[in-house]
Order: sequence, then structure tokens, then C-alpha cells
Amino acid sequence: MGELNVGKGRCRGTARLPLTPVQAVIELGAAQDLLMKALNAVHHANRHADPDEFIAVALPGMRMGRSCMMPGFGLELIGSERALAAYLDLEGPASLRRRGMILPAEIEEVRPEPGAAGTAYVRDRASAKRTPGWVRRSRARAERRGVEVGKPVRMTGHDLTALPLYYGRTVVHVRQVPGLITGEPLLVNTYGFSSAGAPAVLPVSPAITDGLRDAA
Repeated sequence: MGELNVGKGRCRGTARLPLTPVQAVIELGAAQDLLMKALNAVHHANRHADPDEFIAVALPGMRMGRSCMMPGFGLELIGSERALAAYLDLEGPASLRRRGMILPAEIEEVRPEPGAAGTAYVRDRASAKRTPGWVRRSRARAERRGVEVGKPVRMTGHDLTALPLYYGRTVVHVRQVPGLITGEPLLVNTYGFSSAGAPAVLPVSPAITDGLRDAA
């Protein structure tokens, strides 16, 4: 087995795959479990994929709740038809389909037009810094390495405007950023999200992009 991918890869962005929970899953409160099973499968796929065949993640229903960001129900995956077809064959997505937890999932062709409004889903590493958990992990890491912790830092609370997604012990904070499709290569990490410095604007139009589309 070759080495697993750890950095960014290219998302071809020529097809989309909507994954939407059935109403019964939502009513039972299992939509979050479904979401994380689907997202973990994306991480697995990208870790093992050709670096030119990464899958990008979009959360069109992501919105601000009363006190924190909510993921909404369902997600869209963007990639090549080949990458998305391989994704559906993974055990996680296959079990969701087999158990009837998602609506029939079909891969659809997309043709992003430069200048059209879209949305980037970026990993915000700054949201995790200076929180109690970040300070605790930094101290533990320093102790393992046998180095001094350094000066005490001023702790801050969690940024409730970023969406936290939990991959085991790893927390990935995501922001939804409206933008315009550029035609440049879409680069995403193994979780399927781009970076704040190089946002990958996807052909996805949640409510957050309405104003930008009207202005374009």
C-alpha cells in the first residue's frame, strides 16, 4: 500500500453528488450521525485517492442557529464522475443507501461558469486557537517533547460562527464563504475543504450567496 495523502489535492469539479437524509432520519435526530458517516467517507476517499481526484464538500444547508452555526441536513459532494462513483462504493455510503437512510443518490454533471456565484467551504484553523482544548493539547504536546510550555496564553471561548465537525479526536472548523467561480484549479484538503488563503469556490448556491449573485 502506498503512502496516504496528507496535503491538498485537486478537485476536478465536473460532477456533483447530493446526499440528502430521508425524513424519518431527520425526525429520529439521526441526521448528524449520517452527516459524519458521509464526511468520514470523504476523508477516507481523499486519503487514498489520486491527488488529481479529490472530492470537495459543500454544506448548502449550513446556517446560523440561535447561538451557534448549524450544518443543516445533507451535503453535496463535488468532484469527477469517477471519484464520486468510487465514493458511492465505499462501505459508509453504501450502507446509507442499503438501509434507506438517504434519498436516491445520483451523480449529476456540472459545468461551472467563470464569474458565476458560488460558495467556498474553508477550514478555519484560527477558530481552534486559544480555546481551552487548544491550550490543553499544546501543553500535552510540549510535555511529550520535553520542552517548556512558554508564556501563559489568554484563553478565548469557542468561535460560534464557525461550524465544528468532529472526526474522532480531530475537530475541523468550517466557514461558508460566498465568492465567484474563477476557473482556477479547485484545491481542497483530505477533509474536502479549502483554505482561507485559497478558497475553492464551488458551484453551490445556498441562501448565503443570494446577495452576491444579484450583485454580479
